[in-house]
Amino acid sequence: MFGLILAHSVMRWVVLVGAVAALVGARLAGDRGQEGWGGRTGFLYTLALDVQVLIGLVIWTLETGWRLNAFFAFIHPVTMVLAMLVAHFGRRRQVRSVPAAGFWAYAASLGLVLAAIPWRA
Repeated sequence: MFGLILAHSVMRWVVLVGAVAALVGARLAGDRGQEGWGGRTGFLYTLALDVQVLIGLVIWTLETGWRLNAFFAFIHPVTMVLAMLVAHFGRRRQVRSVPAAGFWAYAASLGLVLAAIPWRA
């Protein structure tokens, strides 16, 4: 269990770096009309967030999440799943329509992630 918690903690930084890269990529794609780098960074961000949410749900299930305090039992998992869905929405819009369309969705997703990270844990 300690290994999963450690992986979840380390992966937090991968997600944050991926979110910033996705924001920069989406912005550059919109400014220059280039889809390549923005598409790759968006993909890597959503992939990192998917892995992070999966690890978190495994930890939550094994730790009997409903017995934890309100933040870890409900707020943290629901907000992170919502952030993942918003990131996927942004990725889909970025790929299917305008390259810059994912920027605001990635920004909203990053805002949700930052709000739900337990910074003292």
